Amino acid sequence: MANELKLPEFTIPNTAASALLARSVAADTPLDKWPTETFRTADPEISTLGDEILAAIRGDSGGVVVRVAPEGLDDHDISTLYWNFFTALFHPVPQYSSGELIYPVEVKSGAAETSHYSNSSKAGGYHTDGTLLPELPDVAFLFGLSAATGGETLLMDVNSLVQQLAEINPAHVDELSQPVPFDVKGQTAGVKVKRQPVFTHTGNGYDLRYVRMYIEQGFAAEDTPVPPGLLAALDEFDKVSSSAAESAADVLLERGVGLLWDNRRMLHGRRPFQESTASRRLRRIYGVQGDARAH
Repeated sequence: MANELKLPEFTIPNTAASALLARSVAADTPLDKWPTETFRTADPEISTLGDEILAAIRGDSGGVVVRVAPEGLDDHDISTLYWNFFTALFHPVPQYSSGELIYPVEVKSGAAETSHYSNSSKAGGYHTDGTLLPELPDVAFLFGLSAATGGETLLMDVNSLVQQLAEINPAHVDELSQPVPFDVKGQTAGVKVKRQPVFTHTGNGYDLRYVRMYIEQGFAAEDTPVPPGLLAALDEFDKVSSSAAESAADVLLERGVGLLWDNRRMLHGRRPFQESTASRRLRRIYGVQGDARAH
């Protein structure tokens, strides 16, 4: 078994938390109207913390855990605090064509296909976020608003997965490095299917785009069967991912706990959970690097 992936953990001190609430967001602000301007502050704690988190995401871990003490903060306070912190580091981007910038990840009956996973209690289903969008988000951020029992979020590094897949059969890596159709579910105007590779080799390893269901539906939209070689590669990649989940970074998103990761590099999913009297409530933000943030 591979060594367990350990994520660095950072705590936002109470003094910095106060500074992060300096930009208020009205409680009735629509999900597509949250402020996208860079949150700027002279607070040295926030600046230092931001630099350390950026370095960690770009480094070996590919993701970080962030914590803030939730006492005295309501749901909107936590959401505003984390929104402002996120926009100090990244530029937020819409998650769907409907424009949501901050999205409730909660179980809903009859969830739309575009939210088939985030609005359900499904486990496994390892994937990257935003494959439906014109451009893949650089980073994704989830944070908890409720007490949590189960449903831990799992992160796996694509470079480790590709290495394991290549040891089984290098042809699988070649298959997944060729463009394949992804059904974009109407999220890009005038486009039904977008062709893109699952693996893209870069100077720093591999970028990843993966939601198996959307690939299969992309072939169906083209009225074409999945080629046998690609089908074998997808099956083996799912096996490798399922095995790697045993040593994946494992984060329980309790109230006030956030998980920020490189969405181009990390595969993610979650463990099973069941809701009883309380709902599992998370919020999600996507972002890209740019202007002063990519320093």
